[in-house]
Amino acid sequence: MASRYIEYKQALGFDFAGEAQRLRAFAAFLGGDDATEESALAWACSGAGHPRSYQAQRYETVRRFSGFAHALDPAFPAMRPGLLGRTSDRVVPYIYSEEDVCLLMRAALSEGSPDGLRGKGLSFLIGLMWSCGLRIGEALGLEDADFDAHAGTLAVRDSKFGSSRTIPVSPGTAERIAGYVEGRSGKAGGRAPARMIVSAGGRPLSRDSAEGMFSEIRWTLIGRGEAFSGRRPRLHDLRHSFCVSTLLRWHAEGEDVNAMMPYLSAYVGHRRLSDTYWYLTGVPELMAVAADSFRRAMRMEADRA
Repeated sequence: MASRYIEYKQALGFDFAGEAQRLRAFAAFLGGDDATEESALAWACSGAGHPRSYQAQRYETVRRFSGFAHALDPAFPAMRPGLLGRTSDRVVPYIYSEEDVCLLMRAALSEGSPDGLRGKGLSFLIGLMWSCGLRIGEALGLEDADFDAHAGTLAVRDSKFGSSRTIPVSPGTAERIAGYVEGRSGKAGGRAPARMIVSAGGRPLSRDSAEGMFSEIRWTLIGRGEAFSGRRPRLHDLRHSFCVSTLLRWHAEGEDVNAMMPYLSAYVGHRRLSDTYWYLTGVPELMAVAADSFRRAMRMEADRA
């Protein structure tokens, strides 16, 4: 039933990767037992360190599926909405430093396979998302033909809401993309992979596999046996980190950040500028820049007075 629901939503054009992953996780939690409102609540609240809004998102994913399943089979329980409250509270992302990313990329290489492609695929995915601010699905959906080494661009096709865009990449990033593709092709048995980022045997690296491996290596950031003080870092947080680091770089280069914001919004594939502001998090470095800008503005106002 869940697979039919996922196919139905995707056929309507929804980017359903996150919800599909949650439904599969819920099915694994059930272990073959029947789905009930109680089991949906238990799964939604399972695990440590999840904010209430995230628990609500998990429950509402199952609740919406229950409505679909109940319409096809009245014996399937229809679940009540809103039992865990709001789903729209902003989840504070983990903002990665360059050192964090280097640690994660090295740790990813330990996720081995006989041909080494599994760990290298995850390591490359982390570096690409950090460098370009791509969504996970955008990065995993790339094909070799989407990379133009001569122009130094990536074509992101059929992304969220069916949109596409072409983005420039830095010379260093272009060099690393070319290096990864060349090294990967030599180990894929001469076959042309269906996707740029691959796992063992040249098979496309799936989102579930990437997320699963990342959950094993993120502890590199603090060491085994410890706990994160807030929400555990996610792959998606690399996209948030890209937006924050871009603003910091523009400030350091003396750019007019307000004038540059539409460029950042277009680069990361947002339709509205407000969506890009949602990605900006008040890390200490960014708050320091804002405070310095405020002090300069106050001094200029005082001089005019």
